[in-house]
Amino acid sequence: MEVLNKIRTSTDLAKCARNADFVIEAVVERTEVKKEVFKKLDENCKPEVVLSTNTSTIPISDIASATKREDRVIGLHFFNPPVLIRFVEIIRGEKTSDETLKKTVEFAKSIRMDYIVVEKDVPGFVVNRINVRIFSEAMKLMEKGYRAEEIDAAVKYRIGMPMGLLEVADFSGVDVLYNVINELRKRGMDLEVPEILKKMMEEKRFGMKTGKGFYEYEGFYSRAKILPRSAYKVNPLKLLAAGINEAAWLIRNGVASKEDIDKAMVLGMGYPKGILEMADDFGIDNVLKALDGSVDPLLSNIVAEGKLGKKTGEGFYKWRYYRKEFGPVIYEKRDNYTLITMNRPDKLNALNEEMWEGLNEAFLEAEKDPEVRAVVITGKGRAFCAGDDIAVMGSWKSFLDGKEFFTNIAMPLLNTISNYKKPVISLVNGIAFGGGLELNLAFDIVIASDDAVFSVPEGLIGAMPPIASSLGLAVIGRRMIRYCLTGDQMDAEEAKQLGIVDISLTQASPFRAG
Repeated sequence: MEVLNKIRTSTDLAKCARNADFVIEAVVERTEVKKEVFKKLDENCKPEVVLSTNTSTIPISDIASATKREDRVIGLHFFNPPVLIRFVEIIRGEKTSDETLKKTVEFAKSIRMDYIVVEKDVPGFVVNRINVRIFSEAMKLMEKGYRAEEIDAAVKYRIGMPMGLLEVADFSGVDVLYNVINELRKRGMDLEVPEILKKMMEEKRFGMKTGKGFYEYEGFYSRAKILPRSAYKVNPLKLLAAGINEAAWLIRNGVASKEDIDKAMVLGMGYPKGILEMADDFGIDNVLKALDGSVDPLLSNIVAEGKLGKKTGEGFYKWRYYRKEFGPVIYEKRDNYTLITMNRPDKLNALNEEMWEGLNEAFLEAEKDPEVRAVVITGKGRAFCAGDDIAVMGSWKSFLDGKEFFTNIAMPLLNTISNYKKPVISLVNGIAFGGGLELNLAFDIVIASDDAVFSVPEGLIGAMPPIASSLGLAVIGRRMIRYCLTGDQMDAEEAKQLGIVDISLTQASPFRAG
């Protein structure tokens, strides 16, 4: 109440302007209206007063042209709601002076706002320019048959944003998104208005304010129902790739630095990390594969230079990285995690003596490194692991040879994994047979790709696998017996139902995270 008592309102713009020390305009997003307001402000404000606009799409220079003080006009773009989102974009117009920029930065700091400086006056500035690409991708996916909740579940539970993209559109207003896209198109940005958005405008499905948008609402304060179980229907990279491509355009054209772009997306949009850091996580080569349209030359050049992100030690940023081999096992430290790759693709990564020993050495290497927070394991080629090498087993002359192999070669790895203190994530790509399947029972999280196939074929040669023992049945259940006796193969979804797989990507999309 004390703060409210200090606020005075008026509809007399000229009178207010004469007493102003700093102006922030936030009228309707129409150029002619803003120009009219700025003309009156220019006529009535003291000469030294900075005139700032909260526009999200209209060029600052265009608005400034209505005044005789173009050097004192600047963009000051807040994010809704500004009481919670303590961040602004400060945008230079073509004639904005350094003194005006300095005063605006000081003002932003005085009201405890973090900020970035957008160095060039391009349509959409930084955040909205990236946003509109990502929102457009979301609507393209809907036009291909994906449901709104599948898209938004990937955004909330895999990317880690506080709200889904389409949920945000409903909250802000579908008509607002439509107008922003059209405004950016008019000002030269290469954009198409999605057909689904045109249809929603015709049907007046404007979001929460009309009770229906991408979702239906029972009341103004109701929320869309977005469940975690839908999170693996859509590859999040398919959504983010267009935004990453746009961010590359912004860097290449000197609009903003990579650090400021990431800062803006984290503070302005609630991303858990910067969009360019995410690009380094996914692999910039995978970003290129996920793009439907033209690729910005900056991205192409980065990939051509072999700077693919965390998996090579450098992408948009530099990361801790090293690679070594333990026999047929590749060990890669990728910043704060380790990727262990079984590398006998010609033998479907079958487990021979060198593989067992190499895996154990690799896991021990990761365990002693304090920077490594988690271990990821996968197989090279079309198999995760085809199980024990038949050639090795065929060389045993007696039962004692097999026992000695298990005790001295296999058991050290199994002991290491069973006592492991760091989380182990398995990425099953292709065949996981016999011991390859059983290894996954020891890992913390098992993620299976769309082409994963599981089987325990030992029963077909008269050898019951350990998974069929009383211990195995206690873990998985009697339904596993059928697969042990018949050697039947199962896909990722069947393996998930049996409890072997935690996350199945069988219906995720044609794009696979790299």
